[in-house]
Amino acid sequence: MIERNLEEIAKMLGGEISNPKYSKTKIKGISIDSRTIKKDNLYIPIVGEKFDGRIFIEECENSGAVAFLIDENYKIPKSISIPFVKVSDTKKALQDLARAYRDELDIKIIAITGSNGKTTSKNLIHSVLSEKYKVEKTQGNLNNEIGVPLTLLDFSDKTQIGVVEMGTEDFGEISLLTNIAKPDMAMITNIGDAHLLKLKSREGIAKAKLEILEGLKADGTFIYNGDDEILKKVLPSYTIKQKTISYGKEDGVNFKVYPKEFSSTYTKFSYENEDYKVPLLGTHQVYNGALAVLIGKLFNLSYEEIDNGLAKVSNNANRNELIERNGFDILDDAYKSNPQSLKQGLELAGFLDGYLNKIVVLGDMLELGDGEKNLHYKSGLDIKPKKINYCLFYGPLCKEMYKASLENFPENRSFYFENKNDLIDKLKFLITKSTLVFVKGSRGLHMEEVIEAIYDLRV
Repeated sequence: MIERNLEEIAKMLGGEISNPKYSKTKIKGISIDSRTIKKDNLYIPIVGEKFDGRIFIEECENSGAVAFLIDENYKIPKSISIPFVKVSDTKKALQDLARAYRDELDIKIIAITGSNGKTTSKNLIHSVLSEKYKVEKTQGNLNNEIGVPLTLLDFSDKTQIGVVEMGTEDFGEISLLTNIAKPDMAMITNIGDAHLLKLKSREGIAKAKLEILEGLKADGTFIYNGDDEILKKVLPSYTIKQKTISYGKEDGVNFKVYPKEFSSTYTKFSYENEDYKVPLLGTHQVYNGALAVLIGKLFNLSYEEIDNGLAKVSNNANRNELIERNGFDILDDAYKSNPQSLKQGLELAGFLDGYLNKIVVLGDMLELGDGEKNLHYKSGLDIKPKKINYCLFYGPLCKEMYKASLENFPENRSFYFENKNDLIDKLKFLITKSTLVFVKGSRGLHMEEVIEAIYDLRV
């Protein structure tokens, strides 16, 4: 984490300390949340539409904060005794501090974005590179205009490589993040239909993701999925002066891998006669694994180091996790959903063998824009009755998915619910011994509640 005295912090922000006698006060770490304040933290109160962090300054002082930033026009209560630095805007100051701190660090930054797979790829890259270097990464989903600065400020002076995830819902967001992080490597995993609400088209999504190039260092490297049809379509219109590397399974990419074996516990692929195994489920893991192998080789890791790093990766909660229960299994992919990731999940559910009964439980896919109903309908057509026994749908948009499913499923095998508890009751009735339950939906649908409801079921 950042460790500087208050005088240095003020200089990085172009501000002044409220009282010069505190100039040598040591800052150890940043917090924007009064609930997570630790001793010697600098508190940065963020003001949003529904919250005002400034009202918690005294609480943060009592919890161990030694200083804080504050807007120039804010009247500070007399009860507060710790020093402060005045800034024009605290959120911008958080970003400016992260930018200045990044410039001071002797570190290689790897920035990663994409519609799907960026978190898994981030974790794989971190695990591989950690075999040789001191590596830090984005924690959780801290990938936005506040999360990325917090990630950078959490790196230490001893961190050699930082793996930074960048998300976006609109144009200009990744432009801001990449110009703060100034990556040495920038990569795009793929272009899907997520966030069509503001970005309108997959070409628009590609344009937003490609903003990552704006902050890429002049001697940096751009890496992208060479099998992605949208990237192949839009990249010829870009002039990229940095080194460029494509990866994938198709001919014509710079780093070509070959899928070899898939099971309920791992995915295996090869590169130049070397076999690699990723302990994650799904054919799409070949791309995530290939990216990690490529990065490992660019950082001069041996085959053994890369292989060991891949083997240590575990699934994030609610992301393609196969959970063994009492007589049945749950394929938990409840964290998010969009048409591409849903298709991958359905393929995985159909591929897994050893089950007498397979049930898909699906919730709405959000933020898909004007074509959301049509995209749900098309996704419903992707559910194959030869692979799946029962379909359960929840949410207003999933009604379109349900309608489409009836083109392939009889009415006694496909069901729509407006109430989640009714869905759970039906699901419990349908689960028998040797059942696989696949659960997926956008975060706003809270499909993890379905998993919690059946977790202790015995069949």
